Amino acid sequence: MKNRTIFYVLSKTKFLYFLSALFATLLWLAACSEEPSPAPMAGTPSPSSAPLPELALPFAQELQDVLDDGLRVTHGTGVSAAVHVPGQGTWTGVSGMSDLSTSNSIKPEMLFDIGSVGKTFTAALVLQLAEEDLLSLDDPLHRWLLAHPNIESTITIRQLLNHTSGIFDFVENDAYWRSVWGDPEKLWEPADVLTLVREPYFSPGQGARYSSTNYILLGMIVERATASTMAEQIRTRFLVPLGFSHTFSIGSEGISGELAHGHFDLDGDGEIDDMASLPRTAIDSSKWASGSIVSTAEDVARWADALYGERVLSPETMKQMLSFYRPIAEAPGGPLASGYGLGVQELMAGEQRLWGHLGHYPGYMAAMLYVPAYSTTVVVLINESNEACITHIGLGLLGVVGNHLE
Repeated sequence: MKNRTIFYVLSKTKFLYFLSALFATLLWLAACSEEPSPAPMAGTPSPSSAPLPELALPFAQELQDVLDDGLRVTHGTGVSAAVHVPGQGTWTGVSGMSDLSTSNSIKPEMLFDIGSVGKTFTAALVLQLAEEDLLSLDDPLHRWLLAHPNIESTITIRQLLNHTSGIFDFVENDAYWRSVWGDPEKLWEPADVLTLVREPYFSPGQGARYSSTNYILLGMIVERATASTMAEQIRTRFLVPLGFSHTFSIGSEGISGELAHGHFDLDGDGEIDDMASLPRTAIDSSKWASGSIVSTAEDVARWADALYGERVLSPETMKQMLSFYRPIAEAPGGPLASGYGLGVQELMAGEQRLWGHLGHYPGYMAAMLYVPAYSTTVVVLINESNEACITHIGLGLLGVVGNHLE
């Protein structure tokens, strides 16, 4: 059990460090409830349900070649990807297998766990509530929640969103992994997660360090402010208006569709294990508002296009979201990204910026990347904890797009 815990934490850190270093080398960019939700305040755009264009990108075959080559070179299992270029069209592609034992191949409509990419939904929800004056980003925790050990009650909602709270990340507590692996059918409550929080990394506002505990607290505040559930709010505010039929808050609502089998080396013996037979209840319910969403590459691309295209939040709110704190660290010291805003990661590539988020769930990895200079979105979802695979494919897709946008 200890091997499982150590292997996952190290693997997660390597992935975040590896991708951060990777995107810093992309020099091509330098060249080229069923209850109705509250009505938005004036000036706040309602999410647009307009679909992305159905045109095929003229360089679609080059993109597909990247997927096929990426799996071959990195011995990957399966991948689903999407690229949207305004004025040119949208491409979706897949390659590889979902179930290796039956040779069941990946299909475009298959669901993948997107890990911490789900934080972008939580952040957008909190920001909408701020637009509606249901809460303020400068509200202290004690306005909404009871006191908890090792969590300073004066921490603000803004500090939770941009990871400047200093709160300990519960996933770094070995007891968490011993519990979720040892009792995978346990249904966790947010209060259970908070019992795993140790002493803070630093005083509020005195640094920046990524912590999923921040987003557990944000979920608790959302449910208090709306008197409903996170899943209900996300569905009512985003999924239904935007027409996302393949995105679900897993663990909180039923899903419709086939979930791609995740593959992860549970015991660190060098061989990947199919996670499909392992109950997900403990991890899904514990991750909750910090990242327990499943989706397709196309839906994630449409989400990035809507979010960063200012069809979800007002321009003023977007300015706040995109105010980045630099640098932000990922234990044990590797850089997570060049900066972190309000639920959005910033990655620098030469003089250009990428916005979006990375995600990792045992057996899955995700990258949602938006190039603001071209309003272009690249999404990569893989069904294996294989940082080399997602890095190779992400770099390849961005390279192809860059070559055609110069």
